Amino acid sequence: MTEYLHVTFGSRTVLQEVRNKNLERELLLMNDESDPEKYELLEKTTDKNSVFTVPVSYEIISSHGDTDELRGWMSFTFITLNDLERDNFIRRYKSTSIDTEAPGFISSYILQSTTNSHELVILSTWRLKKNWTDWQSSTNFPLRRYEHSQYNLHRKQLSFTALAKQSL
Repeated sequence: MTEYLHVTFGSRTVLQEVRNKNLERELLLMNDESDPEKYELLEKTTDKNSVFTVPVSYEIISSHGDTDELRGWMSFTFITLNDLERDNFIRRYKSTSIDTEAPGFISSYILQSTTNSHELVILSTWRLKKNWTDWQSSTNFPLRRYEHSQYNLHRKQLSFTALAKQSL
């Protein structure tokens, strides 16, 4: 069954209001670590349509680890690839043995934008930010080969709002 990740952005007050109007759905309120005033609401679902008025939606192409629910500290890596590079990237990701034994690793997903098939997102979830930092600084970090401007690679890290004031 195909799964989707829907995301929307806004103030904490507005996004909490959206959550309160959709209590039957598991909507996760997240805080962008680069700006304490930026909030996002995420939903992982099998429903292609979002409850959000203006969603950014992704299809989950593949995943590794404990993917029953979204939890933990999240790192989003955005990358833009042409058709051939995208297909090779997805094929390599699906066949790669992700180190699920890495300290603090929870899950990893490859997402594809529902509006732009060239835009991929690698979402990884960790118990602590330090776990991800240690892993990405290792010599076998799988995205290192894409850290060139031609791929428009950029990152965003999110914490659950309840944890945003903690030192992770």
